[in-house]
Amino acid sequence: MKQLFVYLFLLVPVLCLNAQRHVEKINQGWKHTFGDIQNAQDFSFDDSGWERLNLPHDASIAGPFVKDSMNSDRKNGFLPRREGWYRKALNIDFPLENRKVFLEFEGVYRDARVYVNGREMAHQLNGYENFLVDISKVVKSGENLIAVSYDNTYKESSRWYNGEGLYRDVWLLVTNPVHVTYHGTYVTTPFVTDELARVDIRTEILNERPDSSEVTIETSVFSPSGAVVDKVIDIVPLGAGELYFARQRTKVSRPSLWDLETPHLYLVKTVLKVGGEVTDEYETSFGIRTLEFDRDLGLLLNGRKVLVKGVNIHHDLGPLGAAAFERGFERRLEGLKRLGCNAIRLAHNPHDSYILEWCDRNGMLVFDEAFDKWHDQFFGEGSEFDEHWKASLTTFIKRDRNHPSVFLWSVGNETHQQKSARYDFGVPMLKEMRAFIHDFEPTRKVTVGLHPSRKSGAYRTENYYREGPPEMEFYMDVVSTNYREEFWPVDKARYPQLMFILSEAQVGNLGNEWFNFNHHNSVGLFYWGGTDYIGESFGWPSKGWPNGIIDWNDHWKPFSYYIQSLYSEEPMVHIAGFDEDDETSQYWNEVQLRFQPMFSHWNWGGRDSVNLYTFSNCEEVELFINGKSMGVKKIPVEYYTKDITAYSAEEYDPEHPINTGPEIHKKLQWRVPFSSGEIVAVARTSGREVARHMLVTAGDPYKISLEPERDTISADGYDLSYITVKVVDQHGILVPNATNQIRFNVSGVATIAGVGNADLLSDEPFVADERRVFQGKALLILRSDGEQGEIEVKAIGKGLKSAKVVVKAE
Repeated sequence: MKQLFVYLFLLVPVLCLNAQRHVEKINQGWKHTFGDIQNAQDFSFDDSGWERLNLPHDASIAGPFVKDSMNSDRKNGFLPRREGWYRKALNIDFPLENRKVFLEFEGVYRDARVYVNGREMAHQLNGYENFLVDISKVVKSGENLIAVSYDNTYKESSRWYNGEGLYRDVWLLVTNPVHVTYHGTYVTTPFVTDELARVDIRTEILNERPDSSEVTIETSVFSPSGAVVDKVIDIVPLGAGELYFARQRTKVSRPSLWDLETPHLYLVKTVLKVGGEVTDEYETSFGIRTLEFDRDLGLLLNGRKVLVKGVNIHHDLGPLGAAAFERGFERRLEGLKRLGCNAIRLAHNPHDSYILEWCDRNGMLVFDEAFDKWHDQFFGEGSEFDEHWKASLTTFIKRDRNHPSVFLWSVGNETHQQKSARYDFGVPMLKEMRAFIHDFEPTRKVTVGLHPSRKSGAYRTENYYREGPPEMEFYMDVVSTNYREEFWPVDKARYPQLMFILSEAQVGNLGNEWFNFNHHNSVGLFYWGGTDYIGESFGWPSKGWPNGIIDWNDHWKPFSYYIQSLYSEEPMVHIAGFDEDDETSQYWNEVQLRFQPMFSHWNWGGRDSVNLYTFSNCEEVELFINGKSMGVKKIPVEYYTKDITAYSAEEYDPEHPINTGPEIHKKLQWRVPFSSGEIVAVARTSGREVARHMLVTAGDPYKISLEPERDTISADGYDLSYITVKVVDQHGILVPNATNQIRFNVSGVATIAGVGNADLLSDEPFVADERRVFQGKALLILRSDGEQGEIEVKAIGKGLKSAKVVVKAE
């Protein structure tokens, strides 16, 4: 919805009878309360005591955190699962005759029921799925009432924090009776050369007039610069109530291809006319590119080998919870792009559509996933999944199929059926889903993220390493394995048709899975996870998954720079200190995870020496302490070249597969004397300095520093200002052991949307006007209130010099 429509209803308060498609985001002016309220859908219901708010809204993120109650647990980050209601008055001040009126909900978590003027109009179980509600028969001129109930008390619906309520955008859509259906265009490019691209356009057109109509279908293709490059016109008679599938073919000469470095986007504009009058205009962006999976080369994009360098992300935005703010997604994706990522896996559910639009515009591939465990989750217990999966996949694919960034469909992750003989180890369900998608959208491959078990569900048995691949592996187009890349050589040697992608690679082993597989014939990998996230905790008092590459505020950790050294070609170097005694090991999902806490500071008082890593993608690193060289260390040539082959099938030892590969990495380890002052790492390639990193010893806490990421935000009611909060010494150096409580006073045209730090053990709420710094830092997030002007933020803390900053909203 965000990208499809040009004509904004909010700019046109009154519609004429022959008006075209109009859309309005109706996120403003909602009311909310908790509980199973009777008759809250009625006009006469008194909602004067309900909370007034604007969407998107996560009703759970404010907390409180509660240890193992009936409504919270480690899966949900110990945040509450509740029932609740929303209400909104909707004023219709345009003629309704010969109009179709719809509401689109991009996501309501979960088990939502939509009422308009007291009548139930829709019931939606899957909280991650967008849905359209036709309210034409009940809407009226003047004041209308929208009421939405939700029930998030089913604890098994997700294994991670899902949020609750109206956490994504809601839209009002008005069309004529002859119109393009919901996500009704499908654009493919089956033939692409340097000289010519064929563009096939299928458009679903519905005639909801009481009589037949002769419809002109005028379809134009616009280049990335906005010029019309081709146009085709069909004229067809449509009977009353008829759904027609128009199939049109256009050509683009010398196409500008969509690629990771040059993500060119074209536009299809469909204009419908009846009797010479325009009844609908519908726009769809798309990219011209080719995708191919080759058994010997992996992924080919436009005929060129691309090694996927990705991460998995869940849908929450840290302190904002599940509330789907575009700026929050943009900020996260920008950080992952700087890390060197060229792909993301949207685990394990449909994510907000803005993410796909950003990836289209910025050249990032998307592993698009519809489901997690199949049964007993998104739709509830019992047979609900079997009853709903086809309709759900249809909605999911129709929404996402025109995004050039989407390179792979996934229909599940670590399904229970894979390990169960009762379900033939998941094969029948996968075959049915795969065939369904291929019939519906044949341009992309289909996969499932495999549980780290082997044939017949074997795991950690005597013959575990001798077992064959899981049965499902032979019924997916690309084999996605979680944490089991060590089996690829023997499986590839035995079954040469298999193509592999590491859908989940652990970061616990310092990310060294990068070196565990053949980069030449594999698609690539996705580390788990890209960020820390709420839920899926190891247990109280932890509120989430702590081992992401980036923390849940989207601030980088020291470990982030190691992944950057693997993924990015921009010269870089980073210093990280560690204590060998801090390393921990834990089994999770039957996989052993090892974690080494690291710190990027030079405050090691009381120690004579310090263990360090330097992470770099350069040829050598020299370390200096207070100007004195600690020596030069070189990364062996085979470690920093792009031609990683790992180990061959002939070298594979089924008894000890993990240890057969070469013990390689791109980190340099040091043990150096500690002396307060400064430590500098200088990275060189071909003898020339190309990057450096410096750490300086911090003094005592002295003042607060406020660092807004942008001086100006949009005054649209949705934009966010992220302000990093630091406790620094007299020289402005971050104090890494500071734990001061900071209170915020915000005035002007914004409100506090959330506060946070990187401490997953904290019981402090995310919605508050204060926060304790952790390792010297915290985060303040402000939301525009829709007015232009200034936003003044003051921060105070006991024993610290206060700080003030001004951000503009325009």
